[in-house]
Amino acid sequence: MHRKGGSGTPRVVLSLVMVLAFAMTLVVTGPAHAKITLKDKVGDKEIKVKIYGFSQFELRGGDGQSSGGGIFFKAQRVRVGFNYFHGPLAGKLFLDFNQSHTKDDAGLPKMIKDAFVAYKFSNSAFIRLGMIKTPLHMSFTNPGWNLDIAERNSLDKGLALERDFGLMLSGRLIGQPEDKKMKCNGLEMGRERRGYGFGYDIGIFNPAGRSKVVKWNKSVIGDALAYVGRLHYDHGRPLHMEIAYGTSQKAGGPNTEDYSVWSAGIITSHPMWEGSLEYTSGHNLLGVRDWDQKTFALMFGYMVGQNVEAVVKHYHSSADSPTAGSSDLSNTYLGINWYLVPLRYKARDFQRHKLVFNYILASGDTTSWTGKGGYKDDGWIIQWQYKF
Repeated sequence: MHRKGGSGTPRVVLSLVMVLAFAMTLVVTGPAHAKITLKDKVGDKEIKVKIYGFSQFELRGGDGQSSGGGIFFKAQRVRVGFNYFHGPLAGKLFLDFNQSHTKDDAGLPKMIKDAFVAYKFSNSAFIRLGMIKTPLHMSFTNPGWNLDIAERNSLDKGLALERDFGLMLSGRLIGQPEDKKMKCNGLEMGRERRGYGFGYDIGIFNPAGRSKVVKWNKSVIGDALAYVGRLHYDHGRPLHMEIAYGTSQKAGGPNTEDYSVWSAGIITSHPMWEGSLEYTSGHNLLGVRDWDQKTFALMFGYMVGQNVEAVVKHYHSSADSPTAGSSDLSNTYLGINWYLVPLRYKARDFQRHKLVFNYILASGDTTSWTGKGGYKDDGWIIQWQYKF
């Protein structure tokens, strides 16, 4: 086991303390507002268009964030979305102005995060076509503004199949108690609707070109596809659990191996705390035979005040490379989420406006890591998020 160190660590800690103090003096926020809804009526059907968005602006530092280890500024997400509803028909367009407007990995420019049409037959059956999150990996299918830490760590998110262009059949709330009578709108992609009963997603897609472990190669279009399936169960907010499997053919281009991945996760929560455990296992990364990686992610958060949450999230990943051997890497996030002017004290509204403070500890084979993603040295993040 190796641990990278250096004289930069005291400087990182001092910088973090200074920036934290500065950030405290800047917390001036206006009233929180929900998404904007436009309505019209055509015949006996009402048309709704919901407009919403969020942005995340950051200060980062530490040797794990840059070669110099000093402070720098960046935006992680700058997004706006439009949801359309007309009877059983729905559609979504979700844009990120902090992504490339020209790279068309998986079939659309990367700035187009979601773009799909949906038809809802019932809660238990709705079909979608377009660019959408593939239904694999619990943390990835959770919305980016509703995370427990400032980011999705690439030790496990990097093993997911990401968003992809394809066709998906889904269902939710199957077997829910009659007294609940909850409904879905046909746009659900993960656990954002914590209801009751079983759910499923089955999809066929282009090769998963936006995934970190699949190369986007247009020469395999028409000769390779990605397949994903997920089964999950909800018992309200106290319990969500899911298992999923997926594969993307010819993951490194022509004449390479198929990449396969499966994941399982469970999350449970209480008004004062939340905990989750997730496991992800990928095989034949980038189409390289027997290049494998497995990641555990364990999180616990506890409310230490009405608007303040303390969070610890630990990632442990092991990799086996046919050429570079085996290694292990761990990243541990120590965090504080400070919720600013909540709309209501309910989980999703609570997350809208917040300051997130994370310190990341790297350990394990930091100088000889043979897998994908992760921090090889310590770093920190301060993130300010607003959402409408």
